[in-house]
Amino acid sequence: MMAEHVSHGMRAEIEEQPAVLQRCLVDGGPEIAEAVALIRATKPELILVAARGSSAYAGMYLRSLAAAHLGIPVIGCAPSVNTVYGRSMTWPHAVLIAISQSGQGPDVLTVVEDAVSAGIPSIAICNDPESPVARATDVVVRCQAGPEAITATKSYLAEVSLCAALVAGWAGSEPLGEGLRRAPEAVAAAIRTALTWLGDGPGAELVDALATAERALVVSRGHDLATAYEVALKITETGGLMATGMSAADFLHGFVVLATSETPLLAIRPDGPAGPSVDRALEGAARYGARQWIIGGAEVASVSGALSVGSDLPTDLSPLVFPVPGQLAAEMAARRRGRDPDRPDGLAKVIRTY
Repeated sequence: MMAEHVSHGMRAEIEEQPAVLQRCLVDGGPEIAEAVALIRATKPELILVAARGSSAYAGMYLRSLAAAHLGIPVIGCAPSVNTVYGRSMTWPHAVLIAISQSGQGPDVLTVVEDAVSAGIPSIAICNDPESPVARATDVVVRCQAGPEAITATKSYLAEVSLCAALVAGWAGSEPLGEGLRRAPEAVAAAIRTALTWLGDGPGAELVDALATAERALVVSRGHDLATAYEVALKITETGGLMATGMSAADFLHGFVVLATSETPLLAIRPDGPAGPSVDRALEGAARYGARQWIIGGAEVASVSGALSVGSDLPTDLSPLVFPVPGQLAAEMAARRRGRDPDRPDGLAKVIRTY
């Protein structure tokens, strides 16, 4: 059974994330090893991901990381093929990874059942090991996040970290493995740094801007494209404004005109080869008068007003750290807008999509 952990709302749960990562990555070591062994034994040519909402963004990170380290394509399943059109898939030589915080979604479950009936090995990354999705798969890797408020924060970061752990184990990557061992400490440091930046630093202006805006933009590239989507979702869910996450490359294909002084632009700027693409997006946005804020690694430490976090982790693991300031900004802005981020309107813990 999943250990009980007391939930105190979104802010407290953000601050629980280092302990959650410690549990899922260290205590969950045998589960991770079992899942890696299943993948290696299968020798797949394709990885399939079944997920919805925030979990789909964790799958987006898995897609990018696995392609970079393993050279194996990862695709997201389209549940509507099964649930709306009533068709079964012709599954290739693959492994299915179902990512679901609740494990209750009928659409994800239908995809899992279809794959299992076709003899496709399956793994669940799930917060509830007794859920239907978890019970339907061959191996369960638990998030170990405990009970959670409606807005998922700690389970999302656990999903991201477990995706990285599967790739690290499969690829035999010691840099990723060593980085994951330091991830809980890095997340704890990011929380402290972000609270200062958002409370008394340049990030306070970001909170002000999100509190009064009708829309916002969040851009990134590479592995952290998932971070951009997830942070935008948190801003929308908690604050009730339309926040859009997008690739820095796509941003320059027309969306740049939205980057006016009335629309806050938050850039998730990773170190390494993806960073210059984000820089070009910021340069383009500046021509339209955008108000810009940057969350990044060591390479933005000298940029005025930017928040530098997670600089001691491999760049491939920045999606374990960069969501944290975005989560905190969303929580603070929602309260400034007179909304309760612990009980956001229009959102339920389990959304039964078909």
